Amino acid sequence: MILKDKKVLTLPGCPANPYNLLGTVLQFATFGTLPALDAKGRPMFAYGRVIHEDCPRRPHFDAGRFAQAYGDDGHRNGWCLYKLGCKGPQTHANCSLLNFCEVPGAWPIGIGHPCVGCTEQEIAFRVPMHTTVPIDKPTAPMAYPGVAPEQGTVSAVAAGVAGLVVGAAAGAGWLASRKLAREGDGAQDGEE
Repeated sequence: MILKDKKVLTLPGCPANPYNLLGTVLQFATFGTLPALDAKGRPMFAYGRVIHEDCPRRPHFDAGRFAQAYGDDGHRNGWCLYKLGCKGPQTHANCSLLNFCEVPGAWPIGIGHPCVGCTEQEIAFRVPMHTTVPIDKPTAPMAYPGVAPEQGTVSAVAAGVAGLVVGAAAGAGWLASRKLAREGDGAQDGEE
């Protein structure tokens, strides 16, 4: 680091998400403190997790479904881009969680391109674009929701019982309103 006696905060990215800057500035303006930083001087709230952990294509990675080439069926169906050179498993950023300037999908994976690792000095523009990187923390597939989980169904018996309950409640409400209306009419007749 150039400034050895000073705390230096870095917001890497190409460009960095403006909300990361805003969050950092607001914390400093409000509390007079900087957010917790990692070893590279990046705010933990924005750079504490790798993109791979929260990637919308992660269930396909866990299921072993990978796009093999741009435009193939896997690529068009949203399968994992790891084999096309995605750097998400080594890139610490919140791109997959926080839309850039409120534009959904405005990041490489959102438009169908592998992550290029722009927040990592060791990766960005140093590792060839379509070369895969090692995965530090592989997680077993059972820890993530499936791509197409099985949906429960409503049986005819359950629908019939629900219909009876709703019908009985509606009927009881109607009878109660009629009774209250008659009692109200009787009270008004007695007052005159």
